[in-house]
Amino acid sequence: MAEAMEKWDVKVLGGLGAALLALAGIFLWRDLRLDKEVLLILAAAATLVLAFFELPGPWRLAAPVAVLSLSGLGGLWYAAMRHPLLLVGLGLMFAASVVTLVRAPRHDVLPPDHVRHRLVWYGLTLATIAASWAFYFHFLTLGVAEDHVARRLVLTLGWLVVGVVMVLWGRQKGAFVVRDAGFCFVAIAVGKALGYDTVNLDGTLRVVGLAAAGVLMLGGAWLTSRTPSTTSRSV
Repeated sequence: MAEAMEKWDVKVLGGLGAALLALAGIFLWRDLRLDKEVLLILAAAATLVLAFFELPGPWRLAAPVAVLSLSGLGGLWYAAMRHPLLLVGLGLMFAASVVTLVRAPRHDVLPPDHVRHRLVWYGLTLATIAASWAFYFHFLTLGVAEDHVARRLVLTLGWLVVGVVMVLWGRQKGAFVVRDAGFCFVAIAVGKALGYDTVNLDGTLRVVGLAAAGVLMLGGAWLTSRTPSTTSRSV
């Protein structure tokens, strides 16, 4: 009975404290008249702080779920608005995804915690893709830095290399969630190559870009055929 009352007291006091902090944040936001893009920065900063803590029970999924959802939201938001403040939020989300991966206990690969293991890796993948694309687009495509047509291949080939390495490493270690995350990089790289690079590049550069991507894929397929797949309970 006393233990139940103690838990109830903690919930009441904690809930009231969180509500008051949220109310203070609302009034601070209204009084300072901040840009709405700052919301992503604040949410990403909170997620980064949350990633450093090991929360009990179902709350242990809070940081991975926040990384996954906010990375997707931030990437779509930047695609629609192109606001430079969103780059800060996406950078913080990438940092949070790395911290979440590093802080994740090794036993996550075992049931029933493999759900968090998947969320952590998918969150890292989405955060990396969203942040790298946004920074690439802002500093190269928009002309903040000097643009060169050859630089448009950097992101495609970079995603492809990361994806192939993750697929090979995941197969070798039996971490099939890592393999699946690697295929996400491969898919987005191939999509960019077919939907963007073939349209915006021409001549020799287009041929070289597609040929390099093809060689990477064939090399990855050859290495995959020679890499034994280790059975893992993280499937």
